[in-house]
Order: sequence, then C-alpha cells, then structure tokens
Amino acid sequence: MAECKLIVHADDFGLSEKVNEGIVEAHRNGILTSTSIMSVGAAFDHAIQLSRSAPSLDIGIHLTLVEEEPLSKKEDIKTLLNSNGRFYDHAVSFVKRYLLGKVSLDEVKLEFEAQIQKVLDHSIEVSHLDSHQHIHMLPGIRSLVGKLAKKYLIPAIRYPRERFKPYMFCDKNGAGRLMQLLALNAFCTIANTSDAKRPDHFSGFYFGGNVTEENLWKILLNLPASGTIELMCHPGNCDMDCRYDHWNYHWKGELSALKKQDVKDFLERKGIELISYANLEK
Repeated sequence: MAECKLIVHADDFGLSEKVNEGIVEAHRNGILTSTSIMSVGAAFDHAIQLSRSAPSLDIGIHLTLVEEEPLSKKEDIKTLLNSNGRFYDHAVSFVKRYLLGKVSLDEVKLEFEAQIQKVLDHSIEVSHLDSHQHIHMLPGIRSLVGKLAKKYLIPAIRYPRERFKPYMFCDKNGAGRLMQLLALNAFCTIANTSDAKRPDHFSGFYFGGNVTEENLWKILLNLPASGTIELMCHPGNCDMDCRYDHWNYHWKGELSALKKQDVKDFLERKGIELISYANLEK
C-alpha cells in the first residue's frame, strides 16, 4: 500500500467551456483525478456533457457565493447579492459582510441547496463538497455545509488547511498570500470537521491559479511522507479574451504542468498513488 496518496483536484468545472476542456484534458492526459462543478457556472451544461465522456473523472460540487449569478430567486436571498443582483465580486467582500452579521445563514442554505440539487438532478454521483474561494470554511457556514452533506449523502468535504512551507517565504511578493493563508488556516482550525471525510493534508492555496510547472515541482518535492493529500489546481485552455482574465490565473500553464511526463515518472518513482475523493477511506 502506498504511504502517500494524492488527489489532484481542479476547481471551477463549469466556469467556461475552455476551463471545462482543460480539466478533462488534464484528466485524460495528465495526473488530474478529481474536479468540482459550479452549478452557477455559465458552462455548467457543457461540463455535464463533457463529464459523460470522462466517467473516471471524480466530481464534487463547487459551492459558490461569489461573482456569479445565483440560482435562487433574488428576492429570497437579498443579503447575498450586491446592487446588481449578483453575488459580491470577491470572497473578501463577502467575508466582511458575513462577519458583520449582514449575511443570512438561511439564505446561504437556500442557495446552497439549490446548487446541490441542480447537480443531483443531472444524475451525477457527487463525492464531495468544496467552495469557490473557500467560503464554506467560515464559522457557521461550515456547520451548515456539514448538515447539507449529511442530508444529501455526500461523504466528504474539503479541508483547505495548507501548512506553511519554506518556499512560501522566498517570494518577496508573497506576503499578501501568506496573510490570506493564515486567515484561512485559522477558520479551518476552529471548524468542526468530524462530520465528513476529508484528506489528511491540503496544498495549492498559496499558489492558487499559479500551479505552473515550476511551482508544481515545489509542491511535489515538499509533499508529506504519508497520508492523503489534496492538491488544488486550476487547469484550462483560456486565452486573453477569457472573462476571468482579472484573476490572473495561469490556466494553460497549469494544464501543461499536469501533463508532464517527468511529473508522472516522479510520482511513480516515489510510490505516490493517485486517488480521488471517491477513494477516501475515512
């Protein structure tokens, strides 16, 4: 039995057709094992269609309360929406409102249930829940998500607590990301996660949207010696006309890195087993 088991997970399935195509390509030709679908994504139907052609691709649900259009009636979730009737533009805006008590948990539950049900209505076998920009780890929301997972028989929930590594302190421009990681880890630490399965370790937040070949090697060379690890990534075939260019993600670079033969050879040489959320044992 391999001592180290790795889930290579792509967020944002359903965000756009180019992202969808990149995710499936990374699964077919690379090391990607798992993804999570956005019920509110503009290319949700395209993602569902592609998933039928890749039955070995493990699928979870990427719960979303940021930037996109909601599924619920707007008059029913007013505390979740900006003046344009959309979710707030960034998790920072949402978190500030949430911590100030301006967000209704009942409305969060209503929208999350709509997003979960939409996926289940397409006969997708859902292995786990996670969220866009990790908002599911906020106090109160994580408990709510745990109850929804139990209600809908979804066995696992992402635990995005990434341990600090030496390479994170070598980038003079990484201070802001380190502060975000510190805040996320704090929310993870206080959350009760005994209600669902989860990997033992997590990686990919620090390099979020930038798991290019160079950074992928930094992660792989610093993996824990044992346990299950989720590596979050964002592969895609986006170009300069992509609606989400302002995220400054390196979709194509991540896709290329996940397909490298030397990466595959390294995992095999080290005896690191590729698994998915569906394979979690605890």
